[in-house]
Amino acid sequence: MQVRSAEFVMSNSKVEQCPKALIPEYAFIGRSNVGKSSLINQLTLRKSLAKTSGRPGKTQLINHFIINGQWFLVDLPGYGYARVSKKDKKQFQSYIQEYFKKREQLVCTFVLVDIRHHPQPIDLDFMVWLTENERPFYKDEELLSREDFCEKFKEAE
Repeated sequence: MQVRSAEFVMSNSKVEQCPKALIPEYAFIGRSNVGKSSLINQLTLRKSLAKTSGRPGKTQLINHFIINGQWFLVDLPGYGYARVSKKDKKQFQSYIQEYFKKREQLVCTFVLVDIRHHPQPIDLDFMVWLTENERPFYKDEELLSREDFCEKFKEAE
């Protein structure tokens, strides 16, 4: 699929405030600093559509981007290590779980795992949680990794 347009729509922490449009959503999630926002920028061919940082925990809200006016990419806060308080981590976890439980437009979640490491217990626990809550997800360590994705993307150009 060719991305002809990609635009930021909104950020929020409440599922009720997410876009009301009944169009498909595809969400990216993974440990903090695995490269979710960088991957969105690569896929959309926009250097700064999704905000990136070397600091774990930069993404702290549910971020919606409309692609080709037809579907949403959703950048979710990472789980695991982040330079935020335990209270903030609990808050992130709460609204991420609420997003997964209530968002009917969600077609698939892409769980990003860094290819430099085997899936960590927190990755596996999250995938089990998605399965138990009957939320579809996709995990492909070879495609969805921080370092190798950029190299493979460049080779494909």
